[in-house]
Amino acid sequence: MLKSLTIENYAIIESVRLDFHDKLNIITGETGAGKSIILGALGLIMGQRADSKVLFNKDKKCIIEATFTGYPTSTNSLLEDNDYDTDPELIIRREIAPAGKSRAFVNDTPSKIDFLQKLSLELLDVNQQLQIHDIVDKDFQIAIIDSLAKNDKTLNQYRSVYKQYRSKTKELNDIESIATTQLKELEFMKFQFSELDKAAIEIKEQEQLESEQEMLEKADEFASLSQETNYLLIESENNVRDILSSLGNKWANYSHINPEIEKLYADLDAMVTTLESLGSTATDIAGDIENNPVRLTEVSTRLDLLYSLQKKHGVQTLQDLLQIQSDLGQQVSGYSNREETIKTLKSEITVLEKELNTYADKISASRKKVFPKLQKVVNTKLTDLSMASAEIKIDCQRNPKLKADGYDDINILFKSNKGSDFSPIKKVASGGEMSRLMLSIKASVAHAMALPTMVFDEIDTGVSGDVAGKMGTILRDLADQHQLICITHSPQVSAMASKHMFVYKEDTKSRTITHVKVLTDAERVTEIATMLSGNPPSTFALENAKELLGL
Repeated sequence: MLKSLTIENYAIIESVRLDFHDKLNIITGETGAGKSIILGALGLIMGQRADSKVLFNKDKKCIIEATFTGYPTSTNSLLEDNDYDTDPELIIRREIAPAGKSRAFVNDTPSKIDFLQKLSLELLDVNQQLQIHDIVDKDFQIAIIDSLAKNDKTLNQYRSVYKQYRSKTKELNDIESIATTQLKELEFMKFQFSELDKAAIEIKEQEQLESEQEMLEKADEFASLSQETNYLLIESENNVRDILSSLGNKWANYSHINPEIEKLYADLDAMVTTLESLGSTATDIAGDIENNPVRLTEVSTRLDLLYSLQKKHGVQTLQDLLQIQSDLGQQVSGYSNREETIKTLKSEITVLEKELNTYADKISASRKKVFPKLQKVVNTKLTDLSMASAEIKIDCQRNPKLKADGYDDINILFKSNKGSDFSPIKKVASGGEMSRLMLSIKASVAHAMALPTMVFDEIDTGVSGDVAGKMGTILRDLADQHQLICITHSPQVSAMASKHMFVYKEDTKSRTITHVKVLTDAERVTEIATMLSGNPPSTFALENAKELLGL
């Protein structure tokens, strides 16, 4: 539910906070007082376009903040999937800077407008005359019927199988759609795979070959350097080993005098041993590296092949080449086994179709069982709303193709007059009829489906007297199950409020400012009486208002 709405620096509102009841919230006020501005602020929360022209004070930013509590668990999943925090309270905020830049936040985390639009669909359902889309939407119509038919479990089972069916069908279509150009592509892929396969690439060979190539190319240099190293360290007349050994022997005579001298002698002795090892290593290196032009040619040729393949396929490593080889192998194998794959897929699809039709039969049968009840309940409510000749009828045709929700094509048809033909709602219902029809349908299914906070903007326009009273009763009963916010000019509807808010304007020296206040019981009497007879209200209107309020 919508717990509160704070509006700052928006249109003719300087600062307003609306705290909502969890049932029926009524908003009334004179024409032009700012009721539609509140709706506009809600629109910003729902991701509508922002414009700096709406700023009350052009030098300050506008802030619209809505707080929701008790929202559906599916909303938490949506938040988590998009990396937003989930808290007992969900706070959506829009800010409009004087320069025109707009920012959105969800639980204090920056949000994109398209996510705000998606999120708000789970939180708010705004119904405005001539802008009612739900009841003409085929998906909403079928959702209504499935909720009444309690098809959730069977639909989930159906959709799980349908997902597999769609995947297999797409795979089959992709394979069967192979054209001549794709067959030519197959030959090219076979060539590429064969080339890589013949190369017999090993994952670490390039490193090893590059190292070996450099050693072979510098074999003479290494041999000369090894001889020089061994000569200077071990073999020359004044070699380093003998010099250090002589120094060590001299220091050995004094090693008993001081621990530091003893350590110096030990270090010199260790260095002599190390030099002998270095000389031996240098000799070994010279022995291991031979001047081998044949092997150098083999290594260079192999590296040229590897470099060429990497360049050809636009990659940097042998691992990338091996991955390409694996992918090509799978594709070639898939093409090569095309006929067998097609046969297998068709068999699997046939099995899935049979299972889907079993579920779809069950879903369709349960839907058809609730058609008469829904038609009767909605038609009764239409009669109560002074549309005695109006009726709905549910048309259900079998689609030859399986869809995400079964095979039924469902369309709620409407006629407003006796003798008229039933037609799709959007083709025949006027604005006033659409409003009353929408209310009748939603009130009829509210007990069976999770609906968000519903906002009604003057859907009672053109309705008065007993009909308005019945509309108010429907709204009140609907509010027992779902939070409602209703902007109205109807005293009969206003009398049903769980909370009644009054929008009014105050003229200062420099401008007009909108305010909102919650009416007390006494103030409600005056407001409803004014709606009945004008300002100031007559004594009769005051008594009538008390009667409507049950006071």
